[in-house]
Amino acid sequence: MAVDRRAARRRYRTRFIASMSVYAVLVVLLLPLVKRIEPMWAKVVLALVPLVPIVVAISEMLRFVASLDELERRVQFEAVSAALILTCLVTFAWGLLEIAGLPQLRVVMVLPLFCLIYGLAVWAATRKYA
Repeated sequence: MAVDRRAARRRYRTRFIASMSVYAVLVVLLLPLVKRIEPMWAKVVLALVPLVPIVVAISEMLRFVASLDELERRVQFEAVSAALILTCLVTFAWGLLEIAGLPQLRVVMVLPLFCLIYGLAVWAATRKYA
């Protein structure tokens, strides 16, 4: 069982890092082109191409979570729940602060915020059950 879990972790890390690397390369290469290319449908297609490796990464996350035992799933559930709630709170609060004159929060920044909070929440939940 432990060997299967290690293999699942290794597979997850390898595939996740590979998909995020492809994502990063695509963003660097394609997003500058989006501003210069015409017509609009081509802009839309180019802008959405980096979603493909994100979908791969999400599918790998789901496969990895399915391979976890009950405690590890609980850690992931608590982390996702905390990240969701805190991301909602932060983005809502920022929206209220925009009324007061703070700069607008770009929607594209919500996912990185969620991922940051999720990573911290996994760390905290892992320490809680260690």
